[in-house]
Amino acid sequence: MYEFAVVGMGIAGLSTAIRLRENGYDVVLLGDEKSASASCAGIITLQLEDVKDILLVKESIKIINDLIKDYSIDEVGVTCRGFISIEDSMEAQESAELLKKADVVFKQFDAKDASPNWPWLKISEDEIVTYTMDDLSVEADQFIKFLIKIAREKGVDLERDWVKEIVFGERHKLLLQRIGEVEADVVILCLGAWTRDFLSKNGIVIPVIILCAPAYRFKIDEEIMAFSDEVYESYWRPGVNRTIVGGGYHAEIANDPSLFFQKPHLRFRNDAEKLLRLRLNGKIEFIEEWSGPISITPDLDPILDNLPGYENVFFLDGLRGYGLMRGVALGYLLADIASGRKDLDSVEGYRLSRLSNLF
Repeated sequence: MYEFAVVGMGIAGLSTAIRLRENGYDVVLLGDEKSASASCAGIITLQLEDVKDILLVKESIKIINDLIKDYSIDEVGVTCRGFISIEDSMEAQESAELLKKADVVFKQFDAKDASPNWPWLKISEDEIVTYTMDDLSVEADQFIKFLIKIAREKGVDLERDWVKEIVFGERHKLLLQRIGEVEADVVILCLGAWTRDFLSKNGIVIPVIILCAPAYRFKIDEEIMAFSDEVYESYWRPGVNRTIVGGGYHAEIANDPSLFFQKPHLRFRNDAEKLLRLRLNGKIEFIEEWSGPISITPDLDPILDNLPGYENVFFLDGLRGYGLMRGVALGYLLADIASGRKDLDSVEGYRLSRLSNLF
Protein backbone atom coordinates (compact mmCIF):
# COMPACT_ATOMS: atom_id res chain seq x y z
CA MET A 1 0.00 0.00 0.00
CA TYR A 2 1.45 3.33 -1.09
CA GLU A 3 0.50 6.92 -0.55
CA PHE A 4 1.18 7.69 -4.22
CA ALA A 5 1.33 5.59 -7.38
CA VAL A 6 2.81 7.38 -10.40
CA VAL A 7 2.11 5.68 -13.72
CA GLY A 8 4.57 6.41 -16.52
CA MET A 9 8.37 6.24 -16.47
CA GLY A 10 9.06 9.14 -18.83
CA ILE A 11 10.38 12.55 -17.88
CA ALA A 12 7.12 13.76 -16.28
CA GLY A 13 6.49 10.59 -14.28
CA LEU A 14 10.07 10.40 -13.03
CA SER A 15 10.07 14.07 -12.05
CA THR A 16 6.74 13.70 -10.23
CA ALA A 17 7.94 10.64 -8.31
CA ILE A 18 11.27 12.26 -7.39
CA ARG A 19 9.54 15.38 -6.09
CA LEU A 20 7.06 13.38 -4.01
CA ARG A 21 9.84 11.32 -2.49
CA GLU A 22 11.88 14.46 -1.75
CA ASN A 23 8.89 15.64 0.28
CA GLY A 24 8.82 12.41 2.26
CA TYR A 25 5.96 10.48 0.66
CA ASP A 26 5.79 6.74 0.04
CA VAL A 27 5.86 6.41 -3.76
CA VAL A 28 5.79 3.65 -6.35
CA LEU A 29 6.60 4.41 -9.99
CA LEU A 30 5.15 2.06 -12.59
CA GLY A 31 5.91 1.78 -16.29
CA ASP A 32 8.61 1.13 -18.82
CA GLU A 33 11.70 3.23 -19.54
CA LYS A 34 10.93 2.74 -23.24
CA SER A 35 8.97 6.00 -23.22
CA ALA A 36 8.47 8.83 -25.66
CA SER A 37 10.90 10.86 -23.52
CA ALA A 38 13.70 8.41 -24.26
CA SER A 39 12.99 8.77 -27.98
CA CYS A 40 13.08 12.55 -28.23
CA ALA A 41 15.86 14.60 -29.82
CA GLY A 42 17.25 15.65 -26.44
CA ILE A 43 17.17 19.47 -26.57
CA ILE A 44 16.25 21.58 -23.54
CA THR A 45 16.13 25.16 -24.73
CA LEU A 46 14.73 28.44 -23.47
CA GLN A 47 14.18 29.66 -27.01
CA LEU A 48 10.47 28.97 -27.32
CA GLU A 49 7.50 30.96 -28.63
CA ASP A 50 5.58 31.55 -25.38
CA VAL A 51 6.66 33.21 -22.14
CA LYS A 52 4.83 30.58 -20.04
CA ASP A 53 6.82 27.83 -21.75
CA ILE A 54 10.09 29.70 -21.36
CA LEU A 55 9.46 30.09 -17.63
CA LEU A 56 8.69 26.37 -17.33
CA VAL A 57 11.92 25.46 -19.12
CA LYS A 58 13.81 27.92 -16.93
CA GLU A 59 12.49 26.10 -13.86
CA SER A 60 13.24 22.70 -15.43
CA ILE A 61 16.86 23.68 -16.06
CA LYS A 62 17.18 24.90 -12.48
CA ILE A 63 15.89 21.57 -11.14
CA ILE A 64 18.04 19.53 -13.55
CA ASN A 65 21.18 21.43 -12.60
CA ASP A 66 20.49 20.68 -8.94
CA LEU A 67 19.92 16.97 -9.66
CA ILE A 68 23.07 16.51 -11.77
CA LYS A 69 25.56 18.64 -9.80
CA ASP A 70 27.19 15.65 -8.07
CA TYR A 71 27.43 13.44 -11.17
CA SER A 72 29.67 13.27 -14.23
CA ILE A 73 28.52 14.55 -17.61
CA ASP A 74 28.82 11.05 -19.09
CA GLU A 75 26.64 9.56 -16.35
CA VAL A 76 23.94 12.17 -16.89
CA GLY A 77 24.12 12.13 -20.69
CA VAL A 78 24.76 15.86 -21.19
CA THR A 79 26.35 16.54 -24.59
CA CYS A 80 26.24 20.33 -24.76
CA ARG A 81 25.46 23.53 -22.85
CA GLY A 82 24.13 26.54 -24.70
CA PHE A 83 21.90 26.91 -27.76
CA ILE A 84 21.78 29.12 -30.83
CA SER A 85 18.85 29.96 -33.09
CA ILE A 86 19.29 31.20 -36.67
CA GLU A 87 16.58 33.72 -37.46
CA ASP A 88 15.60 36.50 -39.80
CA SER A 89 15.55 40.01 -38.35
CA MET A 90 11.84 39.97 -37.45
CA GLU A 91 12.06 36.59 -35.69
CA ALA A 92 15.18 37.76 -33.85
CA GLN A 93 13.34 40.82 -32.57
CA GLU A 94 10.44 38.68 -31.37
CA SER A 95 12.85 36.28 -29.65
CA ALA A 96 14.57 39.14 -27.87
CA GLU A 97 11.25 40.47 -26.57
CA LEU A 98 10.16 37.07 -25.27
CA LEU A 99 13.48 36.31 -23.59
CA LYS A 100 13.52 39.73 -21.93
CA LYS A 101 10.01 39.17 -20.55
CA ALA A 102 11.15 35.86 -19.07
CA ASP A 103 14.34 37.45 -17.68
CA VAL A 104 16.59 35.11 -19.66
CA VAL A 105 20.21 36.03 -20.33
CA PHE A 106 20.93 35.99 -24.07
CA LYS A 107 23.07 37.54 -26.79
CA GLN A 108 22.41 38.25 -30.44
CA PHE A 109 24.98 38.29 -33.25
CA ASP A 110 24.83 39.41 -36.84
CA ALA A 111 26.42 37.16 -39.46
CA LYS A 112 29.78 38.93 -39.31
CA ASP A 113 30.12 38.43 -35.54
CA ALA A 114 28.56 34.96 -35.51
CA SER A 115 30.98 33.37 -37.99
CA PRO A 116 34.11 33.55 -35.76
CA ASN A 117 32.17 32.05 -32.84
CA TRP A 118 30.63 29.19 -34.84
CA PRO A 119 32.86 28.66 -37.91
CA TRP A 120 31.16 25.37 -38.73
CA LEU A 121 27.87 27.18 -39.34
CA LYS A 122 26.70 28.48 -42.72
CA ILE A 123 24.88 31.76 -42.20
CA SER A 124 23.65 34.43 -44.60
CA GLU A 125 24.45 38.13 -44.28
CA ASP A 126 20.89 39.11 -43.37
CA GLU A 127 20.45 36.47 -40.64
CA ILE A 128 20.74 36.87 -36.86
CA VAL A 129 21.95 34.30 -34.31
CA THR A 130 20.31 34.33 -30.87
CA TYR A 131 22.42 32.63 -28.20
CA THR A 132 21.20 31.40 -24.81
CA MET A 133 23.90 29.98 -22.59
CA ASP A 134 21.89 28.11 -19.92
CA ASP A 135 20.32 25.54 -22.27
CA LEU A 136 21.16 21.83 -22.21
CA SER A 137 21.36 18.99 -24.69
CA VAL A 138 21.31 15.35 -23.63
CA GLU A 139 21.31 11.84 -25.00
CA ALA A 140 17.67 11.31 -24.01
CA ASP A 141 17.82 7.58 -23.27
CA GLN A 142 20.86 8.06 -21.03
CA PHE A 143 19.21 10.98 -19.26
CA ILE A 144 16.11 8.88 -18.52
CA LYS A 145 18.34 6.12 -17.12
CA PHE A 146 20.02 8.74 -14.94
CA LEU A 147 16.68 9.96 -13.57
CA ILE A 148 15.68 6.36 -12.85
CA LYS A 149 18.92 6.03 -10.86
CA ILE A 150 18.10 9.25 -8.96
CA ALA A 151 14.56 8.06 -8.23
CA ARG A 152 15.87 4.77 -6.88
CA GLU A 153 18.53 6.50 -4.76
CA LYS A 154 15.87 8.75 -3.23
CA GLY A 155 13.76 5.76 -2.24
CA VAL A 156 11.12 5.55 -4.98
CA ASP A 157 9.94 1.97 -5.51
CA LEU A 158 10.16 1.10 -9.22
CA GLU A 159 8.04 -1.54 -10.92
CA ARG A 160 8.84 -2.03 -14.61
CA ASP A 161 5.36 -3.21 -15.47
CA TRP A 162 2.41 -1.80 -17.42
CA VAL A 163 -0.83 -0.91 -15.66
CA LYS A 164 -3.61 -2.62 -17.59
CA GLU A 165 -6.50 -1.33 -15.48
CA ILE A 166 -7.25 0.86 -12.48
CA VAL A 167 -10.09 0.03 -10.09
CA PHE A 168 -10.95 3.39 -8.57
CA GLY A 169 -12.10 3.55 -4.97
CA GLU A 170 -11.19 4.91 -1.57
CA ARG A 171 -7.92 3.09 -2.14
CA HIS A 172 -7.18 2.67 -5.81
CA LYS A 173 -6.17 -0.74 -7.09
CA LEU A 174 -3.78 -0.81 -10.06
CA LEU A 175 -3.86 -4.13 -11.90
CA LEU A 176 -0.53 -4.93 -13.55
CA GLN A 177 0.26 -7.10 -16.54
CA ARG A 178 2.84 -9.30 -14.80
CA ILE A 179 3.15 -8.96 -11.04
CA GLY A 180 -0.39 -8.70 -9.74
CA GLU A 181 -1.61 -5.41 -8.30
CA VAL A 182 -0.63 -2.29 -6.37
CA GLU A 183 -2.78 -0.17 -4.06
CA ALA A 184 -2.41 3.57 -3.51
CA ASP A 185 -4.29 6.46 -1.94
CA VAL A 186 -3.47 8.78 -4.84
CA VAL A 187 -2.83 7.91 -8.48
CA ILE A 188 -0.96 10.19 -10.89
CA LEU A 189 -1.04 9.38 -14.60
CA CYS A 190 1.94 10.56 -16.66
CA LEU A 191 1.40 8.36 -19.68
CA GLY A 192 2.13 10.90 -22.39
CA ALA A 193 0.71 9.88 -25.76
CA TRP A 194 -0.91 6.80 -24.18
CA THR A 195 -3.05 8.94 -21.83
CA ARG A 196 -5.88 9.51 -24.30
CA ASP A 197 -6.53 5.80 -24.94
CA PHE A 198 -6.10 4.88 -21.27
CA LEU A 199 -8.65 7.46 -20.15
CA SER A 200 -11.09 6.62 -22.92
CA LYS A 201 -11.40 3.11 -21.49
CA ASN A 202 -12.76 4.77 -18.36
CA GLY A 203 -15.21 6.93 -20.30
CA ILE A 204 -13.10 10.10 -20.08
CA VAL A 205 -12.42 12.05 -23.28
CA ILE A 206 -9.59 14.53 -23.66
CA PRO A 207 -9.15 16.61 -26.83
CA VAL A 208 -5.63 15.75 -27.92
CA ILE A 209 -4.16 14.53 -31.17
CA ILE A 210 -1.12 12.26 -31.39
CA LEU A 211 1.66 12.92 -33.86
CA CYS A 212 4.67 10.76 -34.62
CA ALA A 213 7.85 12.84 -34.96
CA PRO A 214 11.08 11.46 -36.46
CA ALA A 215 14.67 12.11 -35.39
CA TYR A 216 17.99 11.26 -37.04
CA ARG A 217 21.62 10.78 -36.12
CA PHE A 218 24.41 11.71 -38.56
CA LYS A 219 28.16 11.35 -38.29
CA ILE A 220 29.99 14.67 -38.68
CA ASP A 221 33.64 15.75 -38.57
CA GLU A 222 33.33 18.90 -36.46
CA GLU A 223 32.22 19.75 -32.94
CA ILE A 224 29.05 21.81 -32.93
CA MET A 225 26.65 23.55 -30.55
CA ALA A 226 22.93 22.76 -30.39
CA PHE A 227 20.97 24.96 -32.74
CA SER A 228 17.64 25.53 -34.43
CA ASP A 229 17.23 26.87 -37.93
CA GLU A 230 14.09 29.01 -37.91
CA VAL A 231 14.65 30.06 -41.51
CA TYR A 232 14.63 26.58 -43.07
CA GLU A 233 12.98 24.86 -40.07
CA SER A 234 15.18 22.23 -38.51
CA TYR A 235 16.78 21.58 -35.11
CA TRP A 236 20.02 19.83 -34.10
CA ARG A 237 22.21 19.06 -31.12
CA PRO A 238 25.58 17.34 -30.66
CA GLY A 239 25.55 13.65 -29.85
CA VAL A 240 28.22 11.29 -28.60
CA ASN A 241 31.21 10.34 -30.76
CA ARG A 242 31.07 13.28 -33.18
CA THR A 243 27.45 12.80 -34.16
CA ILE A 244 24.57 15.23 -34.59
CA VAL A 245 20.93 14.48 -33.66
CA GLY A 246 17.76 16.23 -34.80
CA GLY A 247 15.59 16.67 -37.85
CA GLY A 248 13.17 18.86 -39.73
CA TYR A 249 9.79 19.99 -38.47
CA HIS A 250 8.14 16.83 -39.77
CA ALA A 251 5.37 14.84 -38.10
CA GLU A 252 2.35 12.76 -39.05
CA ILE A 253 -0.83 11.74 -37.23
CA ALA A 254 -0.52 8.41 -35.41
CA ASN A 255 -3.76 7.33 -33.74
CA ASP A 256 -2.69 3.71 -33.38
CA PRO A 257 -0.26 3.17 -30.44
CA SER A 258 1.39 0.35 -32.38
CA LEU A 259 2.67 3.02 -34.80
CA PHE A 260 4.14 5.35 -32.16
CA PHE A 261 7.70 4.13 -32.77
CA GLN A 262 7.39 3.32 -36.46
CA LYS A 263 10.30 3.82 -38.83
CA PRO A 264 10.18 7.32 -40.37
CA HIS A 265 9.42 7.77 -44.05
CA LEU A 266 12.49 7.98 -46.25
CA ARG A 267 11.38 11.36 -47.62
CA PHE A 268 11.52 12.83 -44.11
CA ARG A 269 15.12 11.64 -43.70
CA ASN A 270 16.10 13.00 -47.07
CA ASP A 271 14.51 16.35 -46.25
CA ALA A 272 16.24 16.47 -42.86
CA GLU A 273 19.63 15.76 -44.42
CA LYS A 274 19.09 18.49 -47.02
CA LEU A 275 18.17 20.96 -44.26
CA LEU A 276 21.28 20.01 -42.28
CA ARG A 277 23.55 20.46 -45.31
CA LEU A 278 22.16 23.99 -45.75
CA ARG A 279 23.77 24.92 -42.43
CA LEU A 280 26.67 22.61 -41.71
CA ASN A 281 30.10 22.63 -43.31
CA GLY A 282 31.99 19.36 -43.57
CA LYS A 283 31.16 15.69 -44.07
CA ILE A 284 27.72 14.29 -43.10
CA GLU A 285 26.98 10.56 -42.94
CA PHE A 286 23.64 9.00 -41.94
CA ILE A 287 23.79 6.58 -38.99
CA GLU A 288 20.33 5.85 -37.59
CA GLU A 289 16.74 7.05 -37.33
CA TRP A 290 13.80 6.64 -34.98
CA SER A 291 10.50 8.23 -34.12
CA GLY A 292 8.35 8.90 -31.07
CA PRO A 293 4.85 10.14 -30.27
CA ILE A 294 3.84 13.61 -29.10
CA SER A 295 0.41 14.65 -27.83
CA ILE A 296 -0.98 18.09 -28.62
CA THR A 297 -3.98 20.00 -27.29
CA PRO A 298 -5.98 22.48 -29.42
CA ASP A 299 -4.45 25.50 -27.65
CA LEU A 300 -0.96 23.91 -27.48
CA ASP A 301 -0.85 24.14 -23.66
CA PRO A 302 -0.57 21.01 -21.48
CA ILE A 303 -3.42 19.56 -19.44
CA LEU A 304 -2.72 19.22 -15.71
CA ASP A 305 -5.78 18.29 -13.65
CA ASN A 306 -7.53 15.68 -11.59
CA LEU A 307 -9.83 13.23 -13.34
CA PRO A 308 -13.45 14.38 -13.44
CA GLY A 309 -15.17 12.79 -10.46
CA TYR A 310 -11.93 11.73 -8.72
CA GLU A 311 -10.27 14.23 -6.40
CA ASN A 312 -7.29 11.96 -5.73
CA VAL A 313 -6.51 10.90 -9.31
CA PHE A 314 -4.42 13.33 -11.38
CA PHE A 315 -3.00 13.37 -14.88
CA LEU A 316 -0.65 15.33 -17.13
CA ASP A 317 -0.77 15.30 -20.92
CA GLY A 318 -0.36 17.43 -24.03
CA LEU A 319 3.32 18.37 -23.70
CA ARG A 320 3.59 18.92 -27.48
CA GLY A 321 6.98 17.30 -27.91
CA TYR A 322 8.41 19.61 -25.25
CA GLY A 323 8.31 16.95 -22.54
CA LEU A 324 12.03 17.01 -21.92
CA MET A 325 11.90 20.81 -21.66
CA ARG A 326 8.71 21.37 -19.67
CA GLY A 327 8.15 17.95 -18.11
CA VAL A 328 10.54 18.35 -15.17
CA ALA A 329 8.96 21.59 -13.94
CA LEU A 330 5.44 20.31 -14.63
CA GLY A 331 6.20 17.05 -12.82
CA TYR A 332 7.34 18.94 -9.73
CA LEU A 333 4.27 21.16 -9.95
CA LEU A 334 1.98 18.15 -10.34
CA ALA A 335 3.56 16.48 -7.31
CA ASP A 336 2.96 19.58 -5.20
CA ILE A 337 -0.67 19.80 -6.32
CA ALA A 338 -1.38 16.08 -5.80
CA SER A 339 0.12 16.25 -2.30
CA GLY A 340 -1.85 19.37 -1.37
CA ARG A 341 1.14 21.68 -1.19
CA LYS A 342 -0.36 23.77 -3.99
CA ASP A 343 -3.96 24.27 -5.09
CA LEU A 344 -5.34 23.26 -8.47
CA ASP A 345 -6.60 26.81 -8.86
CA SER A 346 -2.97 27.87 -9.22
CA VAL A 347 -2.87 26.11 -12.61
CA GLU A 348 -6.31 27.13 -13.85
CA GLY A 349 -4.92 27.77 -17.34
CA TYR A 350 -3.81 24.13 -17.61
CA ARG A 351 -7.02 22.49 -16.38
CA LEU A 352 -9.19 20.34 -18.63
CA SER A 353 -12.22 22.60 -18.15
CA ARG A 354 -10.68 25.28 -20.38
CA LEU A 355 -11.32 22.95 -23.34
CA SER A 356 -14.86 21.96 -22.33
CA ASN A 357 -16.40 23.59 -25.40
CA LEU A 358 -14.52 21.09 -27.59
CA PHE A 359 -15.95 17.82 -26.19
